Amino acid sequence: MLRIGDFSKICQVSVKALRHWDAVGLLTPAVTDSQTGYRYYSIEQVSDVNRILAFRSMGLGLPQIAQLLHEHPTTDDIRAMLRLKQAELEQQIADVAVMLKVVEMRLRQIDHSGGLPDYEVVLKPIPMQPIVAVRAAVPTLDALVGLLRETHGFARQRTSTNLLAVFYDEGYETQQIDVEVGFPVEHAWRTGIPLADGREMRPTELPAVDVMATTIHHGPWLTLAHGYVHLGRWIVANGYEIVGAGREVFHHIDWEHEQTATVTELQFPVQRRSS
Repeated sequence: MLRIGDFSKICQVSVKALRHWDAVGLLTPAVTDSQTGYRYYSIEQVSDVNRILAFRSMGLGLPQIAQLLHEHPTTDDIRAMLRLKQAELEQQIADVAVMLKVVEMRLRQIDHSGGLPDYEVVLKPIPMQPIVAVRAAVPTLDALVGLLRETHGFARQRTSTNLLAVFYDEGYETQQIDVEVGFPVEHAWRTGIPLADGREMRPTELPAVDVMATTIHHGPWLTLAHGYVHLGRWIVANGYEIVGAGREVFHHIDWEHEQTATVTELQFPVQRRSS
């Protein structure tokens, strides 16, 4: 029998690791002295340690290794477990490759402009949202601002959510703008909200989006084009394409100071561009 320190030296595994393996039931000593608590291992257990280290080198967790050591799985079981780990590692490699591309892009931006950009693009899923909204063909941009001001008041009175707008036109329009303006609600909304021009905000649903490319614009709406240009360049540079109606989420609207403190989130649904 070997004391834990000697066994540790032979196996090239720390005493701390051996004690932890004992505590979680992965590798228990052959004998534990009831009087002193000293742990003793047999030389045959070196093979178990080598198997544990081999499985650890594959990235398997201790519960999976314990299953392999103690439950005597079949060859098919072991193959399935390793296939699963292989897929997990391949996904990690793919994720790291994406992060590497982002880092490379940031370095190019720094080299080009001498600093980090004013806009950061984030990809995120957007769940289905119950909303109260009105969809209309708004005659001008000024009329759209008026509609936003009116509906923003209702949103602040009735919920703690942000006003949003969905733009359905095929391209950018400044007249007869096909837009839906509303705000999310957390509970069933049964009644409409009449507007000054006779239209009515009604309960509806905003569909989910699997991948939404988003960026935050700080400042007045007159300068939104800067944010849209950056978002568009990012979408193209990273191999995506726009696949639906753009949205604007108004996190804060500064009506009193020419919108200098306004915060608008620009959103485009995207998917990977086919080669």
